[in-house]
Amino acid sequence: MSMADDTRYAYAVARVRGMETRLLDRQWIERLLSESADGALKALADSAYQDALADVDSPEAIEIGLEKAVAELLTTIAEMAPDPELIDLFRIRWDYRNLKSLLKASLLKIEGGETGVVDGIGTVPAAALETAVRDKDYTMLPGFLANAARDAGEAYRDQGELSIIDQIIDASLWDHSLATATAAGNGFLSSYFQAEIDLINIKTFVRIKAMNRDQNDLARALIPGGTLDLSFFRAALGEPIGTFAGSIEYGRYGVLAEVLRESSPENRYALELACDNVLIRFVERAKTAAYGIEPLVAFILYRTMEIKLVRTAIVAKLDGVERGEVEERLRTIHV
Repeated sequence: MSMADDTRYAYAVARVRGMETRLLDRQWIERLLSESADGALKALADSAYQDALADVDSPEAIEIGLEKAVAELLTTIAEMAPDPELIDLFRIRWDYRNLKSLLKASLLKIEGGETGVVDGIGTVPAAALETAVRDKDYTMLPGFLANAARDAGEAYRDQGELSIIDQIIDASLWDHSLATATAAGNGFLSSYFQAEIDLINIKTFVRIKAMNRDQNDLARALIPGGTLDLSFFRAALGEPIGTFAGSIEYGRYGVLAEVLRESSPENRYALELACDNVLIRFVERAKTAAYGIEPLVAFILYRTMEIKLVRTAIVAKLDGVERGEVEERLRTIHV
């Protein structure tokens, strides 16, 4: 039986179908764009974000409410899913993010609220991670996090570069995610994670190339596990960006080719938006499944993109960005 035919998901899929009706549609986006930052925050009080933003008293504090919205999203979906450990693969990203921040803060002797740790979204309480990093005792953490922390610490002692922390933690996150999805026999989830890895690597390649960095920098920055072989990126580093664009033009990431050819510091949002829209199109093909995890993952992506959209709109308004430029930064909304 394929995951898409897994009738255990019937209840969860029905719940998600109902939740989809509360996604922000085009009218909502127009409303946010036409309001001031304060007006947009008040408007969101009448949306699915009502509870998450209940304690947010100014648009400058929007991040607190959006983090709460992410926590509500992932907790709710995990609670209704027959395989919560698969949904938790989206929550552990925050565990890894917190671990990365705490390790670097420890090495830089940063304390308190400056560490960038977010509590309540991941699977491990922030306090437990903070204690583990402070004491360099990872025995109480899940094995995948403990191993990542030890490996990152050892690599930093050997190389003395903070960037190695990011590289090892990121590689561990995606290795664990792919291994868990594969062990569960979930081909859709495995393909979804591989697409995310490919898109991260494409953006990394563009950044490394723009900075005129070398093959060693690229090799360290790329994440293994995607469908685009790492040698593919290494071979393209010395070629014009147009050649790289041509090499992906007729594959699954072909829609990025035109954006890559026109990439510049002035349209830095274009590639990020295009990559997000690739993921949206990926899940759109699967979200119509009557059963299975696909509609749940699709909803997580839609809501996550929507949260990014709300953040972008509010922050841009606070920064005095013109409406036309705000619209250029917004992701495509699919309902």
